[in-house]
Amino acid sequence: MPRLILVIVLVAIVVYAFVVAVRMNPKNTPAGINKWVWVIFTIVPPIVGSIIFLVANYVNNSRNSPKGTGPDYLGPLARDKGPRPGPMAPDDDPDFLRELEEELRRAQYDKKLRDHEDDSDSSSQ
Repeated sequence: MPRLILVIVLVAIVVYAFVVAVRMNPKNTPAGINKWVWVIFTIVPPIVGSIIFLVANYVNNSRNSPKGTGPDYLGPLARDKGPRPGPMAPDDDPDFLRELEEELRRAQYDKKLRDHEDDSDSSSQ
């Protein structure tokens, strides 16, 4: 069983390295080596080549990343787009405020209708 897990992990590393190498930007390759050489290097000596490629890609991305954003751990598969905006407070959300105003207008209109109906009911008696 432990051998099977080890084989699955090694195959996953090779497949991941292959996909990263194929999707890599040709202008931003580790060590200035051609993209397709890296692709072949991840396949021919699969385990060693994949690990060397992933380490070289990590080092290359950590050098090229702007300060403060940190390295791109997943390569071209997931680029760091900066901090994601958090949830918006209800009093800052224009849709929420618009719905609140509409609800208030409807409540005022309903109150006027009820008052008008009450006035008409009392005058008819």
